[in-house]
Parts: sequence; structure tokens; C-alpha cells
Amino acid sequence: MEKPREWLREKSIAKKVLTESSIVLEVVDARIPLLTRNSVVESLARERNKSLIVVLNKSDLVPKDFLEKAVKEIEKDFPAVNFSAHKNIGVNQLLEKIKEIAKEKVIVKVGVLGYPNVGKSSVINALKKKKVATTSPKPGMTVGEKLIKLDDNIYLIDTPGIITLEYQEDLALKGSYIPDKLPHPSDVAVKLIEKILQNKKEALEEAYNVKVSDNPVETLEIIGKKLNYKIKGGEVDYDRTAKKILWDWIKGHIKAYWL
Repeated sequence: MEKPREWLREKSIAKKVLTESSIVLEVVDARIPLLTRNSVVESLARERNKSLIVVLNKSDLVPKDFLEKAVKEIEKDFPAVNFSAHKNIGVNQLLEKIKEIAKEKVIVKVGVLGYPNVGKSSVINALKKKKVATTSPKPGMTVGEKLIKLDDNIYLIDTPGIITLEYQEDLALKGSYIPDKLPHPSDVAVKLIEKILQNKKEALEEAYNVKVSDNPVETLEIIGKKLNYKIKGGEVDYDRTAKKILWDWIKGHIKAYWL
């Protein structure tokens, strides 16, 4: 399968953000926090002696006990913060964690990395709203790089680094790829349905007001019938149904989550 051409550009931005930062915020989707972590970014951060904080964005979409479990799991490796850019949760807590690490350093640049659609820009904007100042580069800072002053010695890099080192199908399961661009949306939707059936079956039933089957393909068909998505001859339009489910997953309309 073809890897998207924009990867090279995005990869170089992600690499630049990682290289320039002394603190890396790895933004993950709180609904699927382990699936949206990236081992390459984490091991590079370790190798290069960068401090990494995992930011569980969209934490307003999952219950507190699930978040506690997720944070406990992640904190075996890195500090973690529950965050919701949408509901303005966790901004102060994240700033405190950044300041704590920054105490030992003279000048600190904070970079933000994560998969598409996890909410990297929202995290940047939430931090910017807290304390924004335009800055002129100090010694050791790249000219032309847009930096936001968060504190006396802390600067936020105003460019998110996008992780896309995977195939479209894998990205789509993470809610990180536009469903309309997928060559085989049904295959991806079936994989997603399978995951939801294993972890939170009722999320599909609530989202579409149907009784689902334990078989993911049958469930796709049941939802297609319910939505009345049909092709000529009255058969279910599987691709259209699949895209709808994948979009609903991206937008948070399907209230499922798992570690």
C-alpha cells in the first residue's frame, strides 16, 4: 500500500519539533490512550534526553475511573495529565508540570507532537490563551520559529508535529485519517466495530439506536439498514455506512473507549 506523499514533510516537521524541544508534550486521545501513543517518539525523547509529558486530550469523553486506570498505566513510563481543550480541563495542571521540569533549565522550549485529530492545536491554543506573548528569538533559538512565552524561561513552539508513520488503515482506526480518502472504508470500519464490540458494545447501540450483533460485518449491515443507506436493488451501501461510522468515531459521537 502506498504511503502518503505528505509524510516526508510531516516527518521532517515532527523531527524538527522533537529536536528543538527540551520538553515534549505527546498528545493522545483519552478514549484510546495506549493506541495513540507512539513508541518511536517516546524512545527518541528518551534517547535525546528530552522530558516527555503525555497529555490525554478529550478526557471529557470518558469516565473518571477509566482515566485513572489509563493515567496509572502511562505513568509507569512518563508523567501524564488529563486534559480537555474543549472543556478547558487540565491547563493549569499541565503548566505546573512544565514549570516543574523547567526549574532545572535556563531556557526551555516546549514542543507538541501527536497523531492527526488528537487535538494538538487545541492543546497549543489552550496553553496560549493562558499566557500569550510574542517573542524575539534569544540566543540558541531558531530565527523564524514562532514561539509563545508561557513563563520567564518557558517558550511554546507554535507548530504541532504530526506523527503519520503508518498506513492509512491504522491511522483511520486511531481516528487520524479522513474516511473519504480510504480506498476500502468497509474493511477499516469492520476492524473498528470489532474493537468496539469487544470493549463497549452498547456505545454502538446508543449511537445508532439498534441492537447490534457480535459479528462486526453483520453489525455494519444492521447500522446501514437503520441509516437507510442503500444502493440500487435495495442492498446496504457498505462503504457509505462505513464512512459515516468512521466520521462519528472521529467526532466523538460513538462513546467507546479502551486501553
